[in-house]
Amino acid sequence: MARIILATIRNRGYCPCPRCLVPLTRFHSMGMKRDMKERDALARVDSEAWRRKINAAREIIYQKNYAVDSAPVELILKEES
Repeated sequence: MARIILATIRNRGYCPCPRCLVPLTRFHSMGMKRDMKERDALARVDSEAWRRKINAAREIIYQKNYAVDSAPVELILKEES
């Protein structure tokens, strides 16, 4: 249960959509043809590199007792969150 709650805490990231990596700066074009193409092109992919980042962030949060919005976690996750 706690992991689910932590997953929803991150707010106002660079890429707020859970399905794609379209940055917040491009949300003004939401619903347009260009937006749909960008969503397809920038779809989030479950890769080994992404899993390593998640595992590193979890280790920092759960084992080293850092907050979810702490600098070490931000350094790992911010560009795609």
